Amino acid sequence: MVTTQAKKARGWVILPFLACVLLLLTSAYQQISDKQDILALLQQGEPAATHYEELEGIYKTYGLYDQAGHLLSYGVIANASGYGGPITLLINVNQEGTLKNAVLVEDSETPLYLRKVLEAGYPENLIGKTVTQPLAAHGDIDSVSGATRTTDGIMLAVEKGMFQVGKNQLGLTVPYLKTFHFQWQDGLVLLMFLVAILASARNMKKLRPWILVATVFVFGFMENSSLTIGNYLSIIALKMPAFSERPIWYVIVMGVFLVTLLWGRNFYCSWLCPFGAVQEGMYKALNLADYNPNSQLISGARKSRWLFLWLAAILALLFNNSGIASFEPFSVFFNGDGNTSQWIMMLLILLFAIFILRFWCRCFCPMGAFLDFIASCRRKGQKLFRNKLEPEEGRTEKEERQEEEEPGWAELGPVEGEALEEGGMKREVAASRACSGCQKGESKREQHPLSSGDKLVAAALAAIWILIIGALLQNTGII
Repeated sequence: MVTTQAKKARGWVILPFLACVLLLLTSAYQQISDKQDILALLQQGEPAATHYEELEGIYKTYGLYDQAGHLLSYGVIANASGYGGPITLLINVNQEGTLKNAVLVEDSETPLYLRKVLEAGYPENLIGKTVTQPLAAHGDIDSVSGATRTTDGIMLAVEKGMFQVGKNQLGLTVPYLKTFHFQWQDGLVLLMFLVAILASARNMKKLRPWILVATVFVFGFMENSSLTIGNYLSIIALKMPAFSERPIWYVIVMGVFLVTLLWGRNFYCSWLCPFGAVQEGMYKALNLADYNPNSQLISGARKSRWLFLWLAAILALLFNNSGIASFEPFSVFFNGDGNTSQWIMMLLILLFAIFILRFWCRCFCPMGAFLDFIASCRRKGQKLFRNKLEPEEGRTEKEERQEEEEPGWAELGPVEGEALEEGGMKREVAASRACSGCQKGESKREQHPLSSGDKLVAAALAAIWILIIGALLQNTGII
């Protein structure tokens, strides 16, 4: 018995280790394969170029020459921040100060957003514009609805290259280039972020519903800034947006990470996640059925979150685009954009969210799994430190259990499996506990046969697992 348990424990250690090794190897492969021959890259914008001369500038600038030694154009490799991270372009400017060509070299955008922008004619529609005028001054250039940040990122990268050549190589007077971008909507997001931290710290339960309603409109519909696992994969791939161009990205992405790590509490999922708020609102407003999901189904689904998180990370690193990892249905709901798998996934999730509180959060969300893990690191480290200073004797079982529990979800009501006395009879309450870990005793409960409702939930779980894989493959362009 002991030997079997030891082998099982060893297996659970080896599997995560192998998964991490594979991630590191994939990341190394991506970094090596990402290097390109400079001349081959420059020829994408100026095919007739046979050699080049490197010039001075903030952004890499080259003089491109033909075989006879005639100057063809100036090529600049510049980048700007899009929705998912840096967008890199090769910008070619001729000696008359006109944009001769613009080629997209690299990006970290969600493939669907980028496809919309490319289909709208970017960046080719910018060709012919002069370096002495900002692109926004031209009346024939419009942003693409639903992909404004991607459009703005492409235009800013092109302006960086154009204006640098105009000033340094051509000696022209160029417009002032605004490099710090902080809008009033960003200020509203920052305010809500700080209010949520304060309210969670002071356990202001009455304020929580109002914050959730506000986050649906601000984080969701207005800014479409729900946290995704792609945000954190862009950090691993070193493809974050520039701080001056997207300061609010750092406030939210890095802010949530640091607060969760230092506080040991996943406050984002319970106080700021707009899609979680939508599900919770639907459950409380529309749920008329007394249905308690089978705990083993939910427990198995929760464990699967790590598999899909790992798969998303592998594909994002392999294809050198962190936007591929964003398989969540957030953009579909709040922005009306997504691939076919994401649309079907969203409809299924919203349907079952009526009967199971925060169905997506509890069973599928990679962001919740990641933040719960970060919070647990703080708590486990704190417990380890206390164990060295305090003797184990004299500590009650209740105190130890409180240290193990996720403190960020107390406001959501009874924990799944908590026994309550009602009418003299003891019953199990399967009140839903969104996003945070279930109690350890859940796996040790007596097994019960699946009801018809449980079988329907099991079918939905399997369907959504298939749709998640489909969404990832559609993001890569494989299907």
